[in-house]
Amino acid sequence: MNKPQIAIVAGGTGGHFFPAKALTMQLRKRNYPILFITDKRIDDQELASWHGVQQFVINSAGINKKSFIQKISNSFVLLKGIIEARKILKQNPVSAIIGFGGYPSIPPLFASRLLPKKRRPAIILHEGNAIIGKANAILTPLATKIATSFPVTEGLSASDKIIITGLPVRSDITAIYPTSYKVQKDTIHLLIWGGSLGAKIFGKIVPYALGNLPLSLRTKLRITQQVCKEDIKTISEFYKKAKIQAELSPFLTNIANLLKQVHLVIGRSGGSSIAELALTNRPAILVPYPYAANKEQYYNARILEKEGAAWIINQPNFTVLSLTQLINDLLTHPEKLQNAALSHKTAYPYAANNLANLVEQTISQSSS
Repeated sequence: MNKPQIAIVAGGTGGHFFPAKALTMQLRKRNYPILFITDKRIDDQELASWHGVQQFVINSAGINKKSFIQKISNSFVLLKGIIEARKILKQNPVSAIIGFGGYPSIPPLFASRLLPKKRRPAIILHEGNAIIGKANAILTPLATKIATSFPVTEGLSASDKIIITGLPVRSDITAIYPTSYKVQKDTIHLLIWGGSLGAKIFGKIVPYALGNLPLSLRTKLRITQQVCKEDIKTISEFYKKAKIQAELSPFLTNIANLLKQVHLVIGRSGGSSIAELALTNRPAILVPYPYAANKEQYYNARILEKEGAAWIINQPNFTVLSLTQLINDLLTHPEKLQNAALSHKTAYPYAANNLANLVEQTISQSSS
């Protein structure tokens, strides 16, 4: 018996794209034909190897925190995306459409409601943060089900629509769950990640904070840091003078292996980062991105802070002095790091499977 076709919608940035990719792969294992709809920011070298997945790129644009002129212009872009998405869905009927948030979700999900009533698919929203995103908040009234990544999601009222599934993460990281935490001995591994929006400020603060540590600590450090390409030479030279061993790169690969060995992570607090830290039981110093539309990174970080698994430094307070003091305290009291590692409570190792189950159940209920 042929299984019904499913549409998955996600923006091209990692926070939305990678969870959507994980769900796509899980549903393909179950032999569902998939339409994958994204925007022009998509950048995945493996995209061509997604066998059995039709891929479409449509127009989309955000309107939050834009000037009046930009809002008008971007509204026309969204309207164009809705027209494009309706044509795709009309030619490729689906039983369910899953949106992963962000403004690229809006055109296909709205377009699905412009189809004839008998051909309208069930709508499932996935919220990857601890507060409902702007786009998902707009789309919530249309949703058949809402999958969440945390036990509590700010901005969502209690409803039987809401199902906690967790956030699907990359399969190589899921594969190492559960991971034990090894207390530091002769070497101390630090991982500093932040993507393009974090690498710049971490490059300005972290090396100099570490350079202030006592020599006895600096010689034990093994740093892996995501650094903007133009800053690599300067930061590398500084680490050498400070007698700190460091590997620097604009892009970090093999994240799973890095997380296996790391004693402390310093980084942003996007939904995927929080899920990866929870799955691998790694303590972290989190610096939420301060310019997000609804401060979702702060709400995400607060989840781990309340558990005792992380420390938050808000960006205005993220200084060389404040970071030096905190890192010195943690590295000279390794029991604090170990206790933080044992405090994680929000790991969902079967999130992709949970979400795929929800999709199947929703399709079954909608067709009965």
